[in-house]
Amino acid sequence: MRKSFLSILAAFCVLASCSQTKSPTAQQQAMLQWNDARATVLVGLAEDQYQNGNFDKSRGTLDEAIKLEPDSATAHVLSAKLYIENGQLELAERELTVARQADPKCAEADYLSGVVYQRWQQPERALVFYQNACDKAPAELAYVMARAEMLVAMDRRDEALALLQAKINYFEHSGVIRDEAGLLLVQSGNYPQAIEMFRRASILAPDDLTIREHLASGLFYGRQYAESAMILSELLTHQKYDHRPELLMMLGECQLQTGKAGDAAQSFQQASDMEPDSSVAWLGLARAQVQLGSVRRGEYALNHCLAISDDNAQAHLLLGYLHLRESRFSDARDDFARASGLDPADTVSLCMFGLALDKLGQVRDAAACYEKALKIRPDDEMALRLLARLDQGQ
Repeated sequence: MRKSFLSILAAFCVLASCSQTKSPTAQQQAMLQWNDARATVLVGLAEDQYQNGNFDKSRGTLDEAIKLEPDSATAHVLSAKLYIENGQLELAERELTVARQADPKCAEADYLSGVVYQRWQQPERALVFYQNACDKAPAELAYVMARAEMLVAMDRRDEALALLQAKINYFEHSGVIRDEAGLLLVQSGNYPQAIEMFRRASILAPDDLTIREHLASGLFYGRQYAESAMILSELLTHQKYDHRPELLMMLGECQLQTGKAGDAAQSFQQASDMEPDSSVAWLGLARAQVQLGSVRRGEYALNHCLAISDDNAQAHLLLGYLHLRESRFSDARDDFARASGLDPADTVSLCMFGLALDKLGQVRDAAACYEKALKIRPDDEMALRLLARLDQGQ
């Protein structure tokens, strides 16, 4: 009898529970669908307002959307973007945490958390979030680039380069990833591979002038001066580049190296006009003028260079050479001594110092300079030749 009573009671409880949790009515279901649809539209509108820079309007629209659909990961990610724009990083990270709870597969939430922690100067945490974003959305190039740039910021360039090289074939149509890999190859001194990377990047993005600039720089450091000069000359015709004295100096050096001293003088002159306090520009102009045989103009440019930077060893060396040509041996000796003192490892300065001493009849001191140069570089041809000539009494 008791078992029968308990069975009836259990059945009654089940019926009561069912009556309390009955399914939403058709009207309630329609209202939920309407709210979801309206929230989606509002989030889209807020996104458009955000993209157009109307951050206040975007915030108002987004708040309305979140009220209708509190568990929208997309809405909370956009909210985080707005907070990041306003520098409210703690509020942004709070929104991103909510977004991940709503959608654990949301890669953008991890990426933006990486941005937040990077701004908080917590690189290890930022790197973890960038890695998570890459794992969740491996086809998103921006996440790969952020991870690589974070590795570079942490001085882990080899890892960054390995990451980019592993992804290059995956992103076969991207010039950006090849450009970034090229920059890292330049930093490691691997100029041939860097140039190849820049070439491919330039083919994939022919209108990207920044990539063309990187190609020109890679060619310059790889000593392919003629092609570098051609690209630099083209870049300098664009308004974006016509006030870049450092590019003019690079072009001038390319022209010097390819025997176009007249063009080099013009390039360095333009650079010095744009940047009168650049000792590099004045030294380049001096070298060009000397190649052209214009000693006076060369000396004038060197004096400008040394007035700006008296500790420029190359300027003192070249000035000493000019003084030596004019048989001003005492001045040449002083110039070479100064150059050698500024750059003790430079055997050229030591040899020229010795030559000036020899011209002044200080043979023993000259021999000491040559011997010192040979201690630094035992196979130095100039030092060997000058010392041999000294021994022969020539």
